[in-house]
Amino acid sequence: MSRDNVLEEKIDQIMAEFVSPEGPGIVVLIGRDDQVLVRKSYGLANVEQKEPLRVDSRFIIASVTKQFVGMCIMILKYRGFLDYDEPIARFFPDFPAWKDKVTVRHLLQHTSGIQEYLTAQFWKEVIEQHKSLTQDDLLDRIRSFAELEFEPGARWRYCNSNYILLGVIVEKASGKSFAQFTKENIFEPLGMKDTFAGESGEMPERMATGYEYKSKTEFKRAPYNREVVGWADGNIISTVDDLFVWAQALSSAKLLPLEVLSQAFVPWNALNPGETRYGFGQIIGERRGVREIHHGGATLGYNALLSRFTDEKLTIIMLSNAAGIGLDKVMGEIVEEMLGNKMLPLVPISLPEEYLKEKTGRFYGKPRDGEMALEVRYSPEKRGITATTFYNGKSMESYDLLPIARDLFLADKRTDTYVEFIRDYDGAVTGARIKCVGTVMNLPNKALLS
Repeated sequence: MSRDNVLEEKIDQIMAEFVSPEGPGIVVLIGRDDQVLVRKSYGLANVEQKEPLRVDSRFIIASVTKQFVGMCIMILKYRGFLDYDEPIARFFPDFPAWKDKVTVRHLLQHTSGIQEYLTAQFWKEVIEQHKSLTQDDLLDRIRSFAELEFEPGARWRYCNSNYILLGVIVEKASGKSFAQFTKENIFEPLGMKDTFAGESGEMPERMATGYEYKSKTEFKRAPYNREVVGWADGNIISTVDDLFVWAQALSSAKLLPLEVLSQAFVPWNALNPGETRYGFGQIIGERRGVREIHHGGATLGYNALLSRFTDEKLTIIMLSNAAGIGLDKVMGEIVEEMLGNKMLPLVPISLPEEYLKEKTGRFYGKPRDGEMALEVRYSPEKRGITATTFYNGKSMESYDLLPIARDLFLADKRTDTYVEFIRDYDGAVTGARIKCVGTVMNLPNKALLS
């Protein structure tokens, strides 16, 4: 059996854990250099009609769109239409006074402090109230935010409002719609024939139907409308083949000179390990010592994940019509198969009971638009600590924490997720960080468990 066939069998085994032949699924492409090693679909494009996913099925790629927005801004900067460090007041003169402090760079790197428009209330209006919104409606919402959540450039917080504004900046600076600009300056030059920015709620040819996924046997069809397709924060529709072409272009001079393109991969606060390493629509991280540049995306019914292991010249792309299927876990299994011998080994250590008990408590903060909490408890039976994450009071994930150092614990090997505990000047544990391949969620406040 050839090496390629062995790899494909391994991928089949991984996918079987997550995808049912009778449910929505995943299309995966794995490539090294410009050679495709695996290109395969699993599951159904339309469950009701028993229509199988195709390798050329189209999907909303959600926030993977942000990579393309970053490229648009870089092209406009290179051509002299804007500057990264100019205030956005030129493009939004009727916005509140904070428009004079927020720059284009702040938007690109999610350091603007602008509030999030994509909230639970937004989805309630879209799903329950069937409200139809336009880009102008979203601009009105963002304009209504009288205050910033923090001083621009002071910290990082992922916020889709930033990329709504960047999409409008592309349109105002170029005189063309975001869809037209991406088509003429990215998709056509690269030959990405199946990729475009969605501008309506009409489902295009070969589009996979989206589903909300709880398990292989529990899922429901998701709505498909203009609000689900979204705007420049997540409205590009594509295929794994076209995204592989895109991934190759990110290490070439096809769209921009390499010295210009390299700016996309510079983290906003590179010397601070307590901040997410975000560039221009790119997350720059490491997976147990192996460099990984990546971004994921999710919207109602769809998930996307694109990772480039640049030192290994390896690209892994997954698109899914099962929102919630856990592409990060699937990615971890594939990476272990592909690069397990290149990654640093995990060496757990033994800690005395007092070092474990000092970590117990509830750590909380607001790394995104809602409150995040991490509850840590000591288990005498396991002689270890367990952790549960909460988002706006709802339980999300539970982990058995494996000590790697006194204050660093492995939470999930598949997703390469760690919990790091933070101490004050007196040595007391006062906060925690959840770290995952370049992303960091800071939970600076600690409360004792009752």
